[in-house]
Amino acid sequence: MKQHITPSQAKEITEEQFYSLFKNQHWGSVRRKDYANYHHKKVTIGKCIEVLEEHDRCINITNAVFGVEYDNKFTWEVRLRHLDKLNYEAELIDALWQAVKSIL
Repeated sequence: MKQHITPSQAKEITEEQFYSLFKNQHWGSVRRKDYANYHHKKVTIGKCIEVLEEHDRCINITNAVFGVEYDNKFTWEVRLRHLDKLNYEAELIDALWQAVKSIL
């Protein structure tokens, strides 16, 4: 199971949005040109849940086996209350990252 996002996922949002995830941490003000390659491992499952809670988002996380489109594998579903969109991903961190990006 993946524990954190990848550098390419970190680049899916702006550098300012990325650093805003860590506004209350001492290193959050230390800028790096290669922030995505260096800091991506700090965006973990727990960090995504923390960010969603900070934005007053009620989340529902479930795990189920889906059919052919997911090769009969376990797939994570993350639902944010008050949003119709569901995020289905094979990795929990990927589903949570989609939810975080939707509120930034």
